[in-house]
Amino acid sequence: MKLKLYAKSSFLFFFLLLVHCHPAFLQQSGSAASKEIKILPQIEGAPEKRERYEIKGNEFVIATDHPLASDAGMFAWKEGGNVVDSFVAASFAVSVLRPQSTGLLGGGFAVINLNKGKLRKAFDFRERSPEKGIAELYLDENGKPIPGKTLNGPYSAGVPGNIQGLVFIQKKYGKLPLAKVLEPSIHIASKGFSVYGDLARAIQSQWSLMNPEMQSVFGREGRPLREGEMIYQKDLALVLEQIQTNGDAEIREGETAKKIVSYYLSHGEFITASDLKNYQVLETEPIFGTAFGKQIMTMPPPSSGVHLITIFHVWNELNQKKTLPGGEIRPILDLTEAMRVGYRDRANLGGDPKFTAIDVNRLTSLNYAKSEAAEIEKKIVSGAWPQNSSSSLKPESYNTTHISVLDKEGNAVSSTQSVNGSFGAKVLVPGTGLILNNTMDDFSVAPGVPNLYGLVGAASNAIGKGKTPLSSMSPSIVLDEKGNSLIVIGAPGGSQIPTTILNTLYRYQVEGNGLYESASYPRLHHQFQPDILFVEPEAKSNFPEVDLPFYQVQYTRHRAKVFAVAKEGDKLIGVSDPRGDGIPLGF
Repeated sequence: MKLKLYAKSSFLFFFLLLVHCHPAFLQQSGSAASKEIKILPQIEGAPEKRERYEIKGNEFVIATDHPLASDAGMFAWKEGGNVVDSFVAASFAVSVLRPQSTGLLGGGFAVINLNKGKLRKAFDFRERSPEKGIAELYLDENGKPIPGKTLNGPYSAGVPGNIQGLVFIQKKYGKLPLAKVLEPSIHIASKGFSVYGDLARAIQSQWSLMNPEMQSVFGREGRPLREGEMIYQKDLALVLEQIQTNGDAEIREGETAKKIVSYYLSHGEFITASDLKNYQVLETEPIFGTAFGKQIMTMPPPSSGVHLITIFHVWNELNQKKTLPGGEIRPILDLTEAMRVGYRDRANLGGDPKFTAIDVNRLTSLNYAKSEAAEIEKKIVSGAWPQNSSSSLKPESYNTTHISVLDKEGNAVSSTQSVNGSFGAKVLVPGTGLILNNTMDDFSVAPGVPNLYGLVGAASNAIGKGKTPLSSMSPSIVLDEKGNSLIVIGAPGGSQIPTTILNTLYRYQVEGNGLYESASYPRLHHQFQPDILFVEPEAKSNFPEVDLPFYQVQYTRHRAKVFAVAKEGDKLIGVSDPRGDGIPLGF
């Protein structure tokens, strides 16, 4: 890609500065009228510059987790593409820019709403367990999990689906040639970009686990790259150029596929040529529910979208109960108990629907929500507060990324993508610049054993060849009464993804806060196990903990990041979470 391509965009100067300058530039670049607001208006919190995280437009908006990823999406739109082209351009770019969060050897989900609601589709391009991916591989002779085997190294990776998924969706529903869509990501990979704080911290923390090939890309003179230094990914740029020419055949049977297979020859041939060649992107129908009075469409299993809908429905039923405690405790009670139901179901029922029966119709039905709310009401009124056995929360990784895109016609894409933990398997496949995922940890390696995110799964999510693991990722689109896209939303953040969407939509749709305020508002999170209500520290000064003797409250940073775009009248609003480094763009 030649730099002059960006001359067609009004963002040329913006792009040039960002490629060669530290992203902190953006925090200084607001208008003179820039107004500081607190993260939560009625309690003390860190001030943020609103203009850095919010954009208003008339034609198009995109929200991502890196400025250059948003710019890549804008580039595709300015070149005559549609929301699908913009989403795919941003996806390839963010895979270059945030390798600690996502990557081309990762996977993801996407939902699209096109042509005034006449075309609604859900796409599963998540990683799958290879043919040799069986539970016994991760257990010792006593049947106990081998520490770290699902987390680091070659056996922690599932068969990747990101390239296949993005190419499939763009070819079928985009307008531009794939080669044009890939130009921004190739430019970023080859010309380099400045290491920002979050990336520098991730490199430092994972350095000792990286294989030598990976250290050569993310290090200099035998030590980790530092904030402000440039990072160049020449091999990755070459792979992207090969995808320009070959499409997804490059990862199925091209030179890149051969290099992956060659790497695994010395690792038990865990991922084979057959695994790569036979990978299938799944195009299905989305599932629907009601979110605070509006219809919402989201991903079916093995996404957690079904459990997100359950949470919304149970909240609605609890909110109508007259016998439950009132005052400041009430909204906390309704949200928390709804979360507990959704995450209980996730732990007990979640998995790949091709291998285990998941009654989506029941879980998303209003009768189910009424029944669950009635049980909660009985226990609270009788004084037998609902509890479950608690367990410790394992250290979390909040890596993953999300992209939300919306145009004035209501065409929209919501997509969440990941390599699972920070830098996935910490293995770079020699000669490719591509980093393996560690998605095998998203399976239940053994009954009752929590994964990286502290989530406990059942036999329905056990490791098995060809299976797709259960995921917290829940890309969603809220619809207006005509079926057009009203809000496009999603988040990275492991187990906190569904509750981040819940918190944001609650503040926006129920409390009437602006989209920026709703995204930045301190959050609540309960995931059934452990039996703890996690609350962001900014809320501590006025959180009614004295009225919550039945909850064990822990104040901790909610590091999931929401990326949302919405239509308000004839205006489009885009917000990238101020907890992160991304910015939205639009015009």
